Formats: sequence, structure tokens, C-alpha cells
Amino acid sequence: MAQITPPKAYQVDIVEYERGWGSRIDETLYFDDEAEAKKYVKDYNEKYNTAPSAPDWYMVAQYSGRCT
Repeated sequence: MAQITPPKAYQVDIVEYERGWGSRIDETLYFDDEAEAKKYVKDYNEKYNTAPSAPDWYMVAQYSGRCT
């Protein structure tokens, strides 16, 4: 079997939170550039998380770092 070098990728998780039920990863996205991944997280959260306090249900993007 041939060995390969894993591709460099940066992971962003979209996490669902629901009061009384906890949280779960709803989706995982991969980016080939760290700055692009962090920009996606910033843009997503600025667009969808504008409430002054946490609502009963919401989704948030979290930067998870480089995949190895």
C-alpha cells in the first residue's frame, strides 16, 4: 500500500445549540487556507448570531484548527 501525505486543511464546525437538549455538530466544512476558514467563522457568526443573549436555539460556526 502506498503512503500519502494528508492534504493540509482547516476545519470549521457548525454547531447547533438547543436549550434543554445540549449541542451537536451539525456540519463540518474544510478550507485549504487558515485565513479563509477564520473569515468564514467571523462572517457566519456576524450574520446569524446578532441577539444580545443566547436564544433557545441557535447555530454557531467554530474554528477547529488544522486537520492532521
